[in-house]
Amino acid sequence: MERKINAEMFVLRSVACLSIALLHALYRVYDGETGWVKSVGLLLTFGTPVFVFVSQFVLSYAYPDGRSNGFWSKRVKYVLLPYFIFGTLYAGLKGLDLAAREGITFVEAFWYYLWRHILLGDFHGYFILVIFQFYVLHLVFQKYAGRFPPISVFIGACVINFVYLAFFNFTDPGSSAALQYVWDKMYWLFFPGWLVYFTSAYYLARRVDRFRSLLRRYRTAVWLLPIATGTLVLLVNEQGWLTVHSSKRVDMVLFASSMIVWLFAVASTLRKVPWILEWTSRYSFGIYLLHPLLLAVFVKFPPAFALQDHGWLSVGLQFAGCVVGSAIFMQIANRIPGGMYVVGRIGIGLRLK
Repeated sequence: MERKINAEMFVLRSVACLSIALLHALYRVYDGETGWVKSVGLLLTFGTPVFVFVSQFVLSYAYPDGRSNGFWSKRVKYVLLPYFIFGTLYAGLKGLDLAAREGITFVEAFWYYLWRHILLGDFHGYFILVIFQFYVLHLVFQKYAGRFPPISVFIGACVINFVYLAFFNFTDPGSSAALQYVWDKMYWLFFPGWLVYFTSAYYLARRVDRFRSLLRRYRTAVWLLPIATGTLVLLVNEQGWLTVHSSKRVDMVLFASSMIVWLFAVASTLRKVPWILEWTSRYSFGIYLLHPLLLAVFVKFPPAFALQDHGWLSVGLQFAGCVVGSAIFMQIANRIPGGMYVVGRIGIGLRLK
């Protein structure tokens, strides 16, 4: 089966990756205490939904009538194995810190984080568990979605997505520690919270030419939507109607979706994807997994390196350092036998080399 690629996805994947790296660099320098930092950081969380959208769009566009040979084996080796390895790595690093602070054994501290990371996705790699659910859902859609009108399926997905997030956004878990954990972050793991992105990607990938023509036809609305929905998010946040700072908010579904549409529209006008975006796209998986580790290392650098106490200069240096450093590490790992099972494979380019 010949694989097809879509140039717009290189742009969306790159911007998603860079927005997340910038978000974490911003919080490392400013510690999220300044009001404007919280506002900018909240808007930058659109990157994770874009990643979810891109993962399904690529699959649906490349293999509209089936799946490739070795579908599951490739994803287990190059996606799930890195999840386990990095989940273990970050559990070890956090365990060292916890053991030093609380005076407990490293084994006890390590286990405290390990089972949460691996089983509950309680670290930034949780999106991999979401994507694996969508691999399964993709196969279900291929078998059954054709029986229903796409618009009906999409409306149903929107209702499920909004009701699911609204339930966790606006209800109180009570005093139970277990339920508090579910309300704080565990609900992120389950596919209903991301269904809008999956369903829109599934259908748009099959009607991409029609989608491009609609974007050209309604280009004014396409450009205004991110401004309107972004303003709504900031207003909701300012009024305290929603206080959680993540992409798993009802209002962020509107903003993230409008950003997906806008980025796709911009990308579709480009004669050629800029090399920096193609490059970032190819290394995006490794950058996503590795950049928090590098940011944690940067914090330990002496002040002379200007990596922590110099405002936007520090943000820029940490942002560039974690992106480039992650890519270099990924390049080295992919040259070592078995290294790609640790950090994932470097992605293909537009020419499918």
